[in-house]
Amino acid sequence: MSGRIAEAKKIIVSTHDSLYPVKGGGALRTMAVARELAQKGQKVTLIVPAGRMKALEGIPVISIGEPRKQRSQILSALKFNVRLLLKAWRHILRADIVFVHNTIAAPLMPFLKKALGFRFVLDVTDIHAEYLTHGRRTLFEKVLTPVLLAYEYFIIRSADFVIVATEAMKKLLLTKKVEVSRMEVIYDSVENGIIPSQKEPGAEMGIIHLGAIDRQHGVETLVRAVPLVVSRFPQARFFFVGGGRELPAVKALAFRMGVLPHCVFTDWLSCREARRYLKKACIGVIPRPDILPNRIITTLKIFEYWASSTAVICSPLEGIREISYNNENALWFSPDNPKDLAEKINLLLGNTELRSGLAAKGYIAAARYEARVSAGRIAQALLGV
Repeated sequence: MSGRIAEAKKIIVSTHDSLYPVKGGGALRTMAVARELAQKGQKVTLIVPAGRMKALEGIPVISIGEPRKQRSQILSALKFNVRLLLKAWRHILRADIVFVHNTIAAPLMPFLKKALGFRFVLDVTDIHAEYLTHGRRTLFEKVLTPVLLAYEYFIIRSADFVIVATEAMKKLLLTKKVEVSRMEVIYDSVENGIIPSQKEPGAEMGIIHLGAIDRQHGVETLVRAVPLVVSRFPQARFFFVGGGRELPAVKALAFRMGVLPHCVFTDWLSCREARRYLKKACIGVIPRPDILPNRIITTLKIFEYWASSTAVICSPLEGIREISYNNENALWFSPDNPKDLAEKINLLLGNTELRSGLAAKGYIAAARYEARVSAGRIAQALLGV
């Protein structure tokens, strides 16, 4: 039967991440899972932020406006879910399985699944409410944070099956009374072969931070390291490829430190446009601080750096340590320590052999995390529920 299921199931696939333009790893992961399910003969409908997109490779797409998160993350998520329910209602009534990437698109699922009888599968690569305790919050958000934390874990417990991003996340969820038999670890992954691995002239002095710029990403640590790098390598250029709530503050910090001429800030770009900047850099940085929500993830950017033959310097947080090895496919630095980060950047800028070795082993590591394989595993887990 070539892997096809005898009786096709009606499956809704949803996320809060934008599929058109593609923004973030959640969108890529969600699209890959939808494709795999469709190829297995399932009746898939995508209900996602997707602009004017009507179909993805033959899969029907129902588009809803994405959450903007510019003022209040909570209000933005609430409005998003109202739009989601209004658009999705008639499809949910007929669904056998609802698959949701991350909980922002899932607050109603614990109740809808009981009322309507569908199976609810949740793919968790971030615990979003945990970030609230470390980011800029309105007074309204500060008051609601404990409630939202409890509710997010309630959503996760309510799922019939949970895909988690790391063993560290699995351990955390066990403490929140999510049954081990209902969890499977499937790491983030990358579309090997699509990401450019060739470098442009001048890339040997390029350093990149690829992805969103919010408080939890620790980008200010990288900015504070810039003066210590350019004092030794004046030709070094730093590419900050992405947008977010902290972007204005990060740019202002670069200006105050007198390093703005050495920095390029792109703001939000589509995935395809953002990846082009990987050609301009030989070093990719992951400067996330040591906080709980960061410890339980890997981040997509480590896989994209690896796949693009970019040497990785990263915080050795628990989830990242599950897949990376110091001085082999990554160089670890002390979190929240601009001086140590600058020393590691200077080491790689001045040592071509070490830098090339890290990049080569990272490229090999990326092959172990192929998006199609991960999506296939998620699809199999989902269909087995």
